[in-house]
Amino acid sequence: MLELRPLTEHIGMEVLNVDATQPIDAATFAALRDALNTHSVLLLRQQPVSESQHVAFAREFGELQVHVLSQYLTTPYPELYVLSNVKQDGKAIGNHKEGWNWHSDWSYYDVPCFGSVLHAVEVPPFGADTLFSSMFAAYDALDEETQRLIQPLSAVHSYSTYYAKAFADREPLTEVQKAATPDVTHPLVRRHQETGRPSLFVGQDIVKEIVGLSPEESEALLARLNAHAVSEQFVYRHKWQAHDLLIWDNRCTMHQATPYDDVAYRRVMHRATVKGSERPQALV
Repeated sequence: MLELRPLTEHIGMEVLNVDATQPIDAATFAALRDALNTHSVLLLRQQPVSESQHVAFAREFGELQVHVLSQYLTTPYPELYVLSNVKQDGKAIGNHKEGWNWHSDWSYYDVPCFGSVLHAVEVPPFGADTLFSSMFAAYDALDEETQRLIQPLSAVHSYSTYYAKAFADREPLTEVQKAATPDVTHPLVRRHQETGRPSLFVGQDIVKEIVGLSPEESEALLARLNAHAVSEQFVYRHKWQAHDLLIWDNRCTMHQATPYDDVAYRRVMHRATVKGSERPQALV
């Protein structure tokens, strides 16, 4: 049985009795999956996993996905996407200043990813917190009129639009990368695959427009929903310690990275991404 400690009222549990550096039985992984379905974010402290252990642990949640930005797959394991400000021989070992907007990982795919497993290899002593918001709680807190309004609506998720805004100072996406990430349309309210709970499905920058609304109406509604979705009462702020292992369900959360002194301190994070198994399902 898992020993759990709540992180906040609405989102997150710390798992106190699992060691990811050791073999884990099927029953424990099933319990972890159940806990993730219910609590959306799981924290395991003091988990100095090797790269191979990280991949093996993440793979127990499902098939792993390889990131389209292949220049940041700099470990021997292509399943690990590196987030870092560190350079070796003048070349970045990972993506820096990634995810500083609210988003869910890989929402721009036709079948978005299920979950993410992030290992803190090196962390600065200050800053670089990651914020997580419960899209279950955000949807539940909407008034009934707004819920009825958005239930039948869909929105366009665009990686190329996000990339152009977030990384305007970098080399543009290659034609191969663009072809791998065409714009996709998803419901504004999605039903969780395991629990059936409705959740808000929005995001800053990546969600380009709401289908069927004028540009002005779309922009106003997205701004309202995005602001509501990250209200303080729905948010858990994670302060990283070295060798934290954090697991989250992208089907019902958004998250955001925060800045740190990237001149004075190093940061190295390895993320494994678990594939989804179906397109997001609308509530109606």
